[in-house]
Amino acid sequence: MTDHVVVPDVGRVGELLAAAGCPWPAPRYVESTGSTNADALEWAADGAPDGSCLVAGEQTAGRGRHGRTWVSDPGAGLWSSTILRGQRHLPRLPLLAALAVVDVARSVGGFSASIKWPNDVLGSSGAKVAGILAESGPDAVVVGIGLNLDYSADNLPDPRATSWLIETGVLADRTEVLVGLLLRLYSRVNSDWADCLVDYRRLCSTIGSTVRVTLPGGGEYSGVAVDVDDDGHLLVDDGQSVRTVVAGDVVHATIAP
Repeated sequence: MTDHVVVPDVGRVGELLAAAGCPWPAPRYVESTGSTNADALEWAADGAPDGSCLVAGEQTAGRGRHGRTWVSDPGAGLWSSTILRGQRHLPRLPLLAALAVVDVARSVGGFSASIKWPNDVLGSSGAKVAGILAESGPDAVVVGIGLNLDYSADNLPDPRATSWLIETGVLADRTEVLVGLLLRLYSRVNSDWADCLVDYRRLCSTIGSTVRVTLPGGGEYSGVAVDVDDDGHLLVDDGQSVRTVVAGDVVHATIAP
């Protein structure tokens, strides 16, 4: 039995992207870094082309939304950041990236996934399998995707998390997953938004649920998440009016128990 390979073959990824008609270059791989998003932002400032992707075996200072820590243990997942240029509707990008992850879960992993607004990807059990953080530079956006791959039930970084291994019962081929992720991300960001929004609404488990929205100043309110608008903002009916929830303006928008 051969050892499980935890390093994607980025040269092969580049070949497969080109063969599929995707103009993005082959990714770069580093064994360890502080944050792939931080590195990719610097790379973008140096002129890296559209679709340039940095993948790390480990992040020592990975981050999520609102400065939260994203645990990126060595060899346990696929931690990547992709540079996107020429994107005019920045709030949509995290939602499109979440759709790309759901696409890969279904087509490569063979398991069903859903999206907790705005961009947490949940496995079939409702536990989190991937997180997304989009950050803007002067002339590009970096979309970071952290996908839990090889965590077993005994070593999950958070009891509310899951992994590719738990969902599928098999260890992921990182080259296959990375190719699939980049192809589907390229497809989603170049697709008609109206079509993607239909898919997002269908796959978003938050819509139709009672949610509790926590505001930065400590206030909060509850209501039913009734829809997502054309900009990807969550619409919440609090019983008196329909309120628009912008991802960057709230601390949490959690499904109420």
